[in-house]
Amino acid sequence: MNRELIKISEFRRRRWGENGTPPCPQAIRNYIRNGQVPGEQIGKLWYVDWTTFSKSAGNDLVAMVLKGAA
Repeated sequence: MNRELIKISEFRRRRWGENGTPPCPQAIRNYIRNGQVPGEQIGKLWYVDWTTFSKSAGNDLVAMVLKGAA
């Protein structure tokens, strides 16, 4: 499966838009650590797997299954 890893800042822009109110970057890192948002840490930077996230469309069960398939 092809993955598109994007930085947290780009994830916030894509998910909530320019005028949205996204959670802080630390909260998103915690979501990634807890498995609520698909992503990973590479070095010191955190990335969201946009392909998996967009396919799950916020469905937690689908996100868990896709995370296991990657």
